[in-house]
Amino acid sequence: RSSQQREEKRVTSHTQRMGGINAVALSRDQTRVFSVGQEKRLTKWDLRDPNYLECVPLSSDNTDEATCVAVSHNGQVVATGGSKKMLKLFDSGEGLTRVAEVVGHSGAINDLVFSPDDKQLVTVGEDGAILVWNLYLE
Repeated sequence: RSSQQREEKRVTSHTQRMGGINAVALSRDQTRVFSVGQEKRLTKWDLRDPNYLECVPLSSDNTDEATCVAVSHNGQVVATGGSKKMLKLFDSGEGLTRVAEVVGHSGAINDLVFSPDDKQLVTVGEDGAILVWNLYLE
């Protein structure tokens, strides 16, 4: 072993209740992680606690599997996209309240990202489209 190598160690570990995790987003302050996956829920984790803080279903009929998640730079909004072609926005405060749900893609949403000023969100989908959404959130 080289004297310049260092050993990495796991700092924390979190496990979703069932199914695989498709995507994670880390908050800017690096204390919270949001995950989505086969469980068809949005889960909020605190990296200092092994148990999840909140977990909300993405749809009432449990059929919407999210493939991507992003958290705004100010930490107030979490966005998800997935198999049902819907962009969903959640208030990241207590309760993970859904504040918007819109359709623009004709196929699943594969990825999404907030603009640096959090005033726009860009999504890409299986339909080959890149959509830019204006956000009007207080």
